[in-house]
Amino acid sequence: MRDFDAIAVGGGLAGAAFALELARGGARVAVIERTCTPTLKVCGDFLSTEAQQLLAYLGLDVGAMGASPISTLRLVTGERVAHADLPFAAAGLSRLALDEALLCEAEAAGAELIRGEAVTALEPDGDAVRIRIGRRILTGRCAALATGKHNMRGWPRRRGVMTAYKISLTPSGSAGRALDGIVQLVSYRGGYVGACNVEEGNATICWLMDPAAMRAVGADWAAQLHHLTRQSPAIGGLLSGARFLSARAAAVSAIPYGFTRRTTIAPNVYAVGDQLCVIPSFTGDGTSLALSSGLAAAHAVRSGATAEHFHRDFLARTRSQLVWARAVDATFKSALARRLSVAATAALPSLARLVANLTRVKGVAELTG
Repeated sequence: MRDFDAIAVGGGLAGAAFALELARGGARVAVIERTCTPTLKVCGDFLSTEAQQLLAYLGLDVGAMGASPISTLRLVTGERVAHADLPFAAAGLSRLALDEALLCEAEAAGAELIRGEAVTALEPDGDAVRIRIGRRILTGRCAALATGKHNMRGWPRRRGVMTAYKISLTPSGSAGRALDGIVQLVSYRGGYVGACNVEEGNATICWLMDPAAMRAVGADWAAQLHHLTRQSPAIGGLLSGARFLSARAAAVSAIPYGFTRRTTIAPNVYAVGDQLCVIPSFTGDGTSLALSSGLAAAHAVRSGATAEHFHRDFLARTRSQLVWARAVDATFKSALARRLSVAATAALPSLARLVANLTRVKGVAELTG
């Protein structure tokens, strides 16, 4: 007899959503999360309307969790600044709070939560999947590969070139007020920086560095932030007088932005979240993609659809979203395009709203109906 009906390898948003949905239906489910406690993850804390709808379906009220309302995009390059109203009601909530809450929901629904254990192998075995954790082997009828931006040994993705960092902070009173209701995106030569307020008067700042910027500035996160304050007064204003909430920034390298998994591991191994597709960070839709892929995979398992069918269907649904995101991402690589994008947003804010809509995940109503 197999140990479980389904095993989620990874307890981030995609893995937790997958496990929670199946556990709600009475399946025997396990979630394996390598961290023992809530851990800073290199992902934005921006929640679009779609993300909030998905979370509400999964039992989480982000407003009750203290999420900070967001209604406006601030786009910055150098000293050029433009504002545009978002075409939806967004929110800022830390992944520290969100991931833990979703794992608790999965556990409350009946999923077995295995924490502080690293999966060393995922082995398809006919109509079962074998998961190795140290000297233990767990078996399941199926599994979700939900390891996020970290590759699973034996089942890698292509390597990207960007390195991403993230740190939480408590901004000064004036800096926090200046960020109220705003998601700020600052582009510069070598990458871009995103920031928004989250719960309890705190904020999150995430930034990307390309190889040239890494060579010029180095890998020390504090030196990078010092460099970024010289790139933009907007970044300097946010960091001035701020108190960092951890001793160092979280980091992850070789992120394959634009990646989509073309090869199915096995008929009963469902890649979800960043293991299925990776959207450029600036869109703020990685959370929606993670949640919706986890839910869609759970629905596929429940209906008897194979992983290949699920992958093909989900990637077809997100194709235009990813194409638009990659196209806009390319503009950040050109100084002229960065300046033009800010000027265009200032002159015609509706363009920014159009792009925001084009880079949203589709099919949320089908998953939550």
